[in-house]
Amino acid sequence: MDRIAASALKRLVRDNLALQLQESSDSSRVEAAIRSIVSETIRSWGMVVSIEDENLMCQCIVDDFLRYGPLQVLLDDPSITEIMVNGGGIDFEGASLSFRDPKVFVERAGRIEECAYVRFDDAEHVRRIINKIAEQAGVRCDESHAMGCAMLPGGRARATFIIPPLAPDGPALNLRLFSEHIMSMDDLIEKGALSTVMAKFLGAAVRARCPIVISGGTGSGKTTLLGALSGFIPAHERVITIEDTPELRLRAHHVERMQTREANAEGQGAVGMRELVALSLRRRPDRIIVGECRGAEAYEMLQAMQTDHPGSMTTIHANDPSNALSRLRTMVNYAHSDLGRDVVQQQIAESLQGGLVVHVDRMADGSRRVTSITAIDPMPEGSAVIPRAELFRFDVGGTDAFGRVSGSWRPCGVQPQTIKQKMIREGVQYDPTWFFST
Repeated sequence: MDRIAASALKRLVRDNLALQLQESSDSSRVEAAIRSIVSETIRSWGMVVSIEDENLMCQCIVDDFLRYGPLQVLLDDPSITEIMVNGGGIDFEGASLSFRDPKVFVERAGRIEECAYVRFDDAEHVRRIINKIAEQAGVRCDESHAMGCAMLPGGRARATFIIPPLAPDGPALNLRLFSEHIMSMDDLIEKGALSTVMAKFLGAAVRARCPIVISGGTGSGKTTLLGALSGFIPAHERVITIEDTPELRLRAHHVERMQTREANAEGQGAVGMRELVALSLRRRPDRIIVGECRGAEAYEMLQAMQTDHPGSMTTIHANDPSNALSRLRTMVNYAHSDLGRDVVQQQIAESLQGGLVVHVDRMADGSRRVTSITAIDPMPEGSAVIPRAELFRFDVGGTDAFGRVSGSWRPCGVQPQTIKQKMIREGVQYDPTWFFST
Protein backbone atom coordinates (compact mmCIF):
# COMPACT_ATOMS: atom_id res chain seq x y z
CA MET A 1 0.00 0.00 0.00
CA ASP A 2 1.53 3.32 -1.05
CA ARG A 3 1.81 6.23 1.36
CA ILE A 4 -0.95 8.37 -0.20
CA ALA A 5 -3.46 5.53 -0.04
CA ALA A 6 -2.42 4.71 3.52
CA SER A 7 -2.90 8.33 4.61
CA ALA A 8 -6.32 8.52 2.95
CA LEU A 9 -7.37 5.26 4.60
CA LYS A 10 -6.24 6.49 8.02
CA ARG A 11 -8.19 9.74 7.62
CA LEU A 12 -11.30 7.84 6.64
CA VAL A 13 -10.99 5.48 9.60
CA ARG A 14 -10.51 8.41 11.98
CA ASP A 15 -13.66 10.13 10.69
CA ASN A 16 -15.79 6.98 10.80
CA LEU A 17 -14.47 5.94 14.17
CA ALA A 18 -15.28 9.32 15.69
CA LEU A 19 -18.88 8.96 14.51
CA GLN A 20 -19.27 5.36 15.66
CA LEU A 21 -17.65 5.50 19.09
CA GLN A 22 -18.03 9.12 20.22
CA GLU A 23 -14.85 9.10 22.29
CA SER A 24 -15.36 5.62 23.74
CA SER A 25 -12.70 4.70 26.27
CA ASP A 26 -13.16 0.95 25.81
CA SER A 27 -9.89 0.00 24.09
CA SER A 28 -11.10 -3.42 22.95
CA ARG A 29 -14.16 -1.85 21.30
CA VAL A 30 -12.02 0.80 19.61
CA GLU A 31 -9.60 -1.81 18.27
CA ALA A 32 -12.41 -4.04 16.97
CA ALA A 33 -14.07 -1.06 15.24
CA ILE A 34 -10.80 -0.03 13.60
CA ARG A 35 -10.20 -3.51 12.18
CA SER A 36 -13.76 -3.67 10.87
CA ILE A 37 -13.58 -0.24 9.19
CA VAL A 38 -10.19 -0.98 7.62
CA SER A 39 -11.37 -4.31 6.18
CA GLU A 40 -14.59 -2.83 4.81
CA THR A 41 -12.80 0.15 3.28
CA ILE A 42 -10.15 -1.99 1.59
CA ARG A 43 -12.87 -4.15 0.02
CA SER A 44 -15.00 -1.17 -1.07
CA TRP A 45 -11.97 0.48 -2.70
CA GLY A 46 -11.12 -2.74 -4.54
CA MET A 47 -7.58 -2.72 -3.15
CA VAL A 48 -5.35 -5.80 -3.12
CA VAL A 49 -3.65 -5.80 0.28
CA SER A 50 -1.86 -8.67 1.99
CA ILE A 51 -2.95 -9.82 5.44
CA GLU A 52 0.36 -8.60 6.86
CA ASP A 53 -0.08 -5.08 5.41
CA GLU A 54 -3.68 -4.92 6.60
CA ASN A 55 -2.67 -5.94 10.12
CA LEU A 56 0.14 -3.39 10.07
CA MET A 57 -2.25 -0.64 8.99
CA CYS A 58 -4.70 -1.62 11.72
CA GLN A 59 -1.93 -1.55 14.31
CA CYS A 60 -0.79 1.90 13.17
CA ILE A 61 -4.31 3.30 13.52
CA VAL A 62 -4.83 1.57 16.89
CA ASP A 63 -1.62 3.17 18.11
CA ASP A 64 -2.85 6.56 16.89
CA PHE A 65 -6.11 6.27 18.79
CA LEU A 66 -5.10 4.42 21.94
CA ARG A 67 -1.39 5.07 22.33
CA TYR A 68 1.16 7.49 20.89
CA GLY A 69 1.03 6.78 17.18
CA PRO A 70 4.33 6.17 15.38
CA LEU A 71 6.21 6.84 18.62
CA GLN A 72 4.76 3.79 20.37
CA VAL A 73 7.36 1.41 18.94
CA LEU A 74 10.11 3.75 20.21
CA LEU A 75 8.53 4.08 23.64
CA ASP A 76 8.56 0.29 23.91
CA ASP A 77 12.28 0.08 23.05
CA PRO A 78 14.32 -0.09 26.30
CA SER A 79 17.53 0.95 24.52
CA ILE A 80 16.14 4.42 23.68
CA THR A 81 16.59 7.21 26.24
CA GLU A 82 15.22 10.16 24.27
CA ILE A 83 12.91 10.70 21.30
CA MET A 84 13.07 13.92 19.27
CA VAL A 85 10.45 14.88 16.69
CA ASN A 86 11.50 17.96 14.73
CA GLY A 87 9.30 20.08 12.52
CA GLY A 88 10.16 19.49 8.85
CA GLY A 89 10.15 23.15 7.86
CA ILE A 90 7.90 25.15 5.55
CA ASP A 91 7.08 23.82 2.10
CA PHE A 92 6.94 26.73 -0.38
CA GLU A 93 6.32 24.65 -3.49
CA GLY A 94 2.55 24.17 -3.20
CA ALA A 95 -0.24 26.63 -3.91
CA SER A 96 -0.36 27.48 -0.21
CA LEU A 97 2.23 27.33 2.54
CA SER A 98 2.36 24.05 4.43
CA PHE A 99 4.76 22.08 6.60
CA ARG A 100 7.01 19.34 5.31
CA ASP A 101 6.98 15.93 6.99
CA PRO A 102 8.56 15.90 10.46
CA LYS A 103 11.79 14.04 11.17
CA VAL A 104 12.33 11.65 14.06
CA PHE A 105 15.60 11.18 15.94
CA VAL A 106 16.42 9.00 18.96
CA GLU A 107 19.20 8.80 21.51
CA ARG A 108 20.77 5.41 22.21
CA ALA A 109 23.74 4.99 24.56
CA GLY A 110 24.22 8.76 24.55
CA ARG A 111 24.38 9.07 20.75
CA ILE A 112 21.73 10.68 18.53
CA GLU A 113 20.67 8.95 15.31
CA GLU A 114 17.92 9.55 12.78
CA CYS A 115 15.06 7.08 12.92
CA ALA A 116 13.97 6.89 9.28
CA TYR A 117 11.67 3.88 9.74
CA VAL A 118 9.33 5.88 12.01
CA ARG A 119 7.31 8.46 10.07
CA PHE A 120 4.41 10.79 10.72
CA ASP A 121 1.80 11.43 8.04
CA ASP A 122 2.22 15.19 8.31
CA ALA A 123 2.64 18.02 10.81
CA GLU A 124 -0.99 17.70 11.90
CA HIS A 125 -0.26 14.09 12.90
CA VAL A 126 2.44 15.31 15.30
CA ARG A 127 0.03 17.94 16.63
CA ARG A 128 -2.56 15.26 17.45
CA ILE A 129 0.01 13.29 19.48
CA ILE A 130 1.07 16.46 21.30
CA ASN A 131 -2.58 17.28 22.06
CA LYS A 132 -3.11 13.78 23.46
CA ILE A 133 -0.09 14.09 25.76
CA ALA A 134 -1.16 17.57 26.92
CA GLU A 135 -4.75 16.45 27.60
CA GLN A 136 -3.61 13.43 29.59
CA ALA A 137 -1.42 15.67 31.76
CA GLY A 138 -4.05 18.39 32.10
CA VAL A 139 -1.95 21.13 30.51
CA ARG A 140 -2.88 23.58 27.78
CA CYS A 141 -1.63 23.40 24.21
CA ASP A 142 -2.93 26.14 21.92
CA GLU A 143 -1.68 29.29 20.24
CA SER A 144 -1.74 31.24 23.49
CA HIS A 145 0.13 28.41 25.30
CA ALA A 146 2.31 27.20 22.47
CA MET A 147 4.91 25.39 24.55
CA GLY A 148 4.80 23.21 27.61
CA CYS A 149 6.05 20.27 29.60
CA ALA A 150 4.11 17.19 30.71
CA MET A 151 4.62 13.71 32.10
CA LEU A 152 3.26 10.63 30.41
CA PRO A 153 0.99 8.49 32.61
CA GLY A 154 2.95 6.43 35.11
CA GLY A 155 5.96 8.74 34.87
CA ARG A 156 7.44 6.69 32.02
CA ALA A 157 8.63 9.79 30.14
CA ARG A 158 8.78 13.57 30.29
CA ALA A 159 7.47 15.38 27.24
CA THR A 160 8.31 18.91 26.15
CA PHE A 161 6.51 20.37 23.16
CA ILE A 162 6.35 23.53 21.10
CA ILE A 163 3.91 24.44 18.33
CA PRO A 164 3.39 27.37 15.94
CA PRO A 165 3.64 30.32 16.20
CA LEU A 166 6.63 29.63 18.48
CA ALA A 167 7.80 26.79 16.22
CA PRO A 168 8.15 28.23 12.69
CA ASP A 169 9.06 24.83 11.17
CA GLY A 170 6.02 23.04 12.57
CA PRO A 171 5.15 21.29 15.84
CA ALA A 172 8.05 19.60 17.62
CA LEU A 173 8.13 17.13 20.50
CA ASN A 174 10.82 15.73 22.81
CA LEU A 175 10.34 12.72 25.06
CA ARG A 176 12.89 11.92 27.79
CA LEU A 177 12.37 8.27 28.69
CA PHE A 178 12.98 6.93 32.19
CA SER A 179 14.07 3.42 32.96
CA GLU A 180 11.86 1.35 35.22
CA HIS A 181 15.01 0.48 37.15
CA ILE A 182 16.13 3.13 39.64
CA MET A 183 19.90 3.36 39.29
CA SER A 184 21.95 2.65 42.40
CA MET A 185 25.50 3.78 43.08
CA ASP A 186 26.70 0.26 42.25
CA ASP A 187 25.01 0.57 38.85
CA LEU A 188 26.81 3.85 38.19
CA ILE A 189 30.15 2.32 39.17
CA GLU A 190 29.51 -0.59 36.80
CA LYS A 191 28.70 1.84 33.97
CA GLY A 192 31.94 3.73 34.61
CA ALA A 193 30.30 6.92 35.85
CA LEU A 194 32.58 7.23 38.88
CA SER A 195 35.14 5.26 40.87
CA THR A 196 34.41 3.06 43.89
CA VAL A 197 36.35 5.42 46.17
CA MET A 198 34.33 8.42 44.99
CA ALA A 199 31.10 6.49 45.55
CA LYS A 200 32.13 5.61 49.12
CA PHE A 201 32.96 9.22 49.86
CA LEU A 202 29.71 10.55 48.39
CA GLY A 203 27.68 7.98 50.33
CA ALA A 204 29.39 9.02 53.55
CA ALA A 205 28.75 12.70 52.73
CA VAL A 206 25.02 12.04 52.29
CA ARG A 207 24.80 10.12 55.57
CA ALA A 208 26.68 12.95 57.31
CA ARG A 209 24.03 15.42 56.03
CA CYS A 210 26.37 17.46 53.83
CA PRO A 211 24.52 19.78 51.41
CA ILE A 212 25.10 18.70 47.81
CA VAL A 213 24.68 20.59 44.54
CA ILE A 214 24.92 18.46 41.39
CA SER A 215 25.90 20.51 38.34
CA GLY A 216 26.13 19.62 34.68
CA GLY A 217 24.70 20.16 31.25
CA THR A 218 21.48 18.90 29.68
CA GLY A 219 21.31 15.11 29.64
CA SER A 220 24.52 14.71 31.62
CA GLY A 221 22.95 12.50 34.29
CA LYS A 222 22.32 14.96 37.12
CA THR A 223 18.91 13.56 38.05
CA THR A 224 20.15 9.96 37.80
CA LEU A 225 23.04 10.69 40.16
CA LEU A 226 20.72 12.47 42.59
CA GLY A 227 18.45 9.43 42.64
CA ALA A 228 21.38 7.13 43.33
CA LEU A 229 22.64 9.35 46.16
CA SER A 230 19.20 9.27 47.78
CA GLY A 231 19.80 5.60 48.55
CA PHE A 232 22.19 6.68 51.32
CA ILE A 233 19.55 8.75 53.15
CA PRO A 234 18.65 6.95 56.41
CA ALA A 235 15.17 5.37 56.40
CA HIS A 236 13.97 7.39 59.42
CA GLU A 237 14.53 10.76 57.68
CA ARG A 238 11.63 12.56 55.96
CA VAL A 239 12.39 13.87 52.47
CA ILE A 240 10.33 16.39 50.49
CA THR A 241 10.97 16.74 46.76
CA ILE A 242 9.95 19.77 44.70
CA GLU A 243 9.87 19.69 40.88
CA ASP A 244 8.23 21.22 37.83
CA THR A 245 7.64 17.73 36.45
CA PRO A 246 8.02 14.65 38.69
CA GLU A 247 11.22 13.21 37.23
CA LEU A 248 13.08 12.28 40.43
CA ARG A 249 13.11 8.58 41.18
CA LEU A 250 14.44 8.30 44.70
CA ARG A 251 15.62 5.29 46.64
CA ALA A 252 14.77 6.96 49.96
CA HIS A 253 12.10 5.43 52.21
CA HIS A 254 10.02 8.40 53.47
CA VAL A 255 9.34 10.76 50.55
CA GLU A 256 6.67 13.40 49.94
CA ARG A 257 6.55 14.87 46.44
CA MET A 258 5.45 18.36 45.44
CA GLN A 259 4.93 19.69 41.93
CA THR A 260 4.50 23.20 40.53
CA ARG A 261 1.38 24.17 38.60
CA GLU A 262 0.85 26.49 35.65
CA ALA A 263 -1.86 29.12 35.54
CA ASN A 264 -5.28 28.12 34.21
CA ALA A 265 -7.03 29.61 31.19
CA GLU A 266 -7.94 32.70 33.22
CA GLY A 267 -4.31 33.20 34.24
CA GLN A 268 -4.94 32.14 37.83
CA GLY A 269 -3.91 29.29 40.10
CA ALA A 270 -0.20 29.19 39.27
CA VAL A 271 2.02 27.73 41.99
CA GLY A 272 5.74 28.22 41.48
CA MET A 273 8.82 26.51 42.79
CA ARG A 274 9.51 29.31 45.23
CA GLU A 275 6.12 28.98 46.95
CA LEU A 276 6.53 25.22 47.29
CA VAL A 277 10.00 25.55 48.81
CA ALA A 278 8.59 27.99 51.37
CA LEU A 279 5.68 25.63 52.11
CA SER A 280 7.94 22.60 52.44
CA LEU A 281 9.80 24.26 55.32
CA ARG A 282 6.58 23.99 57.38
CA ARG A 283 6.01 20.31 56.62
CA ARG A 284 8.60 18.82 58.95
CA PRO A 285 11.24 17.77 56.39
CA ASP A 286 14.64 16.46 57.41
CA ARG A 287 15.89 17.11 53.89
CA ILE A 288 14.54 19.06 50.93
CA ILE A 289 15.41 18.04 47.39
CA VAL A 290 14.72 20.54 44.62
CA GLY A 291 14.78 18.74 41.29
CA GLU A 292 16.40 21.70 39.56
CA CYS A 293 17.19 25.22 40.77
CA ARG A 294 16.93 27.72 37.95
CA GLY A 295 15.32 30.82 39.42
CA ALA A 296 14.45 32.76 42.56
CA GLU A 297 13.73 29.51 44.47
CA ALA A 298 17.52 29.17 44.88
CA TYR A 299 17.33 31.70 47.71
CA GLU A 300 14.85 29.61 49.72
CA MET A 301 16.83 26.47 48.95
CA LEU A 302 20.00 28.02 50.35
CA GLN A 303 18.07 29.20 53.41
CA ALA A 304 16.89 25.64 54.01
CA MET A 305 20.43 24.30 53.76
CA GLN A 306 21.65 26.96 56.16
CA THR A 307 19.03 26.46 58.88
CA ASP A 308 17.70 23.16 60.21
CA HIS A 309 17.59 21.14 56.96
CA PRO A 310 21.21 20.09 56.39
CA GLY A 311 21.78 17.43 53.81
CA SER A 312 19.40 19.01 51.31
CA MET A 313 20.25 18.52 47.63
CA THR A 314 19.53 20.06 44.26
CA THR A 315 20.73 20.12 40.65
CA ILE A 316 21.74 23.08 38.54
CA HIS A 317 22.70 23.61 34.91
CA ALA A 318 26.35 24.69 34.78
CA ASN A 319 29.56 24.10 32.85
CA ASP A 320 31.76 23.45 35.89
CA PRO A 321 31.70 23.88 39.70
CA SER A 322 32.80 27.52 39.51
CA ASN A 323 30.05 28.27 37.01
CA ALA A 324 27.56 26.54 39.32
CA LEU A 325 28.41 28.94 42.16
CA SER A 326 28.19 31.99 39.90
CA ARG A 327 24.81 30.81 38.57
CA LEU A 328 23.59 30.40 42.16
CA ARG A 329 24.61 33.98 42.81
CA THR A 330 22.66 35.14 39.77
CA MET A 331 19.56 33.19 40.84
CA VAL A 332 19.66 34.61 44.37
CA ASN A 333 19.64 38.06 42.80
CA TYR A 334 16.39 37.11 41.04
CA ALA A 335 14.83 36.90 44.51
CA HIS A 336 16.63 39.86 46.13
CA SER A 337 18.16 42.21 43.60
CA ASP A 338 18.93 44.68 46.39
CA LEU A 339 21.52 42.38 47.98
CA GLY A 340 25.12 43.27 47.24
CA ARG A 341 27.56 40.80 45.69
CA ASP A 342 29.47 40.28 48.96
CA VAL A 343 26.26 39.57 50.89
CA VAL A 344 25.14 37.00 48.31
CA GLN A 345 28.57 35.37 48.31
CA GLN A 346 28.45 35.11 52.09
CA GLN A 347 24.95 33.64 51.92
CA ILE A 348 26.03 30.94 49.46
CA ALA A 349 29.18 30.14 51.41
CA GLU A 350 27.32 29.79 54.72
CA SER A 351 24.67 27.56 53.14
CA LEU A 352 27.09 25.26 51.33
CA GLN A 353 30.00 25.17 53.77
CA GLY A 354 30.84 21.60 54.58
CA GLY A 355 29.06 20.63 51.39
CA LEU A 356 29.90 19.53 47.86
CA VAL A 357 29.48 20.57 44.26
CA VAL A 358 29.47 17.36 42.19
CA HIS A 359 29.89 17.99 38.47
CA VAL A 360 28.82 15.50 35.81
CA ASP A 361 29.52 15.62 32.09
CA ARG A 362 28.31 13.81 29.00
CA MET A 363 31.41 12.70 27.12
CA ALA A 364 31.89 12.81 23.36
CA ASP A 365 31.04 9.09 23.15
CA GLY A 366 27.72 9.63 24.98
CA SER A 367 28.86 8.21 28.32
CA ARG A 368 28.16 10.13 31.52
CA ARG A 369 30.83 10.61 34.15
CA VAL A 370 31.38 12.47 37.38
CA THR A 371 34.27 14.71 36.35
CA SER A 372 34.78 16.73 39.53
CA ILE A 373 33.90 16.68 43.23
CA THR A 374 34.59 19.99 44.95
CA ALA A 375 34.29 20.77 48.67
CA ILE A 376 33.05 24.16 49.89
CA ASP A 377 34.91 25.52 52.91
CA PRO A 378 33.83 28.21 55.41
CA MET A 379 34.35 31.74 54.12
CA PRO A 380 36.89 33.77 56.12
CA GLU A 381 35.70 37.11 57.40
CA GLY A 382 36.41 39.87 54.91
CA SER A 383 36.91 37.46 52.00
CA ALA A 384 35.08 38.04 48.71
CA VAL A 385 35.73 34.57 47.27
CA ILE A 386 33.99 31.34 48.27
CA PRO A 387 36.76 28.92 49.35
CA ARG A 388 36.62 25.59 47.58
CA ALA A 389 38.91 22.66 47.07
CA GLU A 390 38.70 20.03 44.35
CA LEU A 391 38.84 16.55 45.87
CA PHE A 392 38.51 14.29 42.80
CA ARG A 393 38.96 14.90 39.10
CA PHE A 394 38.49 12.91 35.91
CA ASP A 395 41.41 13.24 33.50
CA VAL A 396 40.50 12.50 29.88
CA GLY A 397 43.09 10.26 28.25
CA GLY A 398 41.87 10.40 24.68
CA THR A 399 39.57 8.57 22.29
CA ASP A 400 40.14 5.05 20.97
CA ALA A 401 39.49 3.70 17.48
CA PHE A 402 35.84 3.02 18.35
CA GLY A 403 35.21 6.59 19.50
CA ARG A 404 35.16 5.69 23.19
CA VAL A 405 36.58 8.24 25.61
CA SER A 406 39.25 6.89 27.92
CA GLY A 407 40.56 8.41 31.12
CA SER A 408 40.86 7.92 34.84
CA TRP A 409 39.82 9.46 38.12
CA ARG A 410 42.39 10.75 40.53
CA PRO A 411 42.20 12.21 44.01
CA CYS A 412 43.68 15.67 44.34
CA GLY A 413 45.41 14.95 47.66
CA VAL A 414 43.27 17.39 49.66
CA GLN A 415 41.26 16.41 52.74
CA PRO A 416 38.00 18.34 53.33
CA GLN A 417 38.39 19.31 56.96
CA THR A 418 34.88 20.71 57.47
CA ILE A 419 33.29 17.61 55.91
CA LYS A 420 35.60 15.44 58.01
CA GLN A 421 34.31 17.13 61.16
CA LYS A 422 30.71 16.60 60.05
CA MET A 423 31.29 12.90 59.42
CA ILE A 424 32.93 12.40 62.79
CA ARG A 425 30.14 14.33 64.54
CA GLU A 426 27.44 12.26 62.79
CA GLY A 427 29.20 8.99 63.51
CA VAL A 428 29.98 8.33 59.84
CA GLN A 429 33.21 6.56 58.99
CA TYR A 430 35.84 8.87 57.52
CA ASP A 431 38.79 7.37 55.66
CA PRO A 432 41.68 9.74 54.80
CA THR A 433 43.02 7.28 52.19
CA TRP A 434 40.02 8.20 49.99
CA PHE A 435 41.86 11.34 48.95
CA PHE A 436 45.22 9.79 48.15
CA SER A 437 44.39 6.61 46.22
CA THR A 438 41.74 5.40 43.76
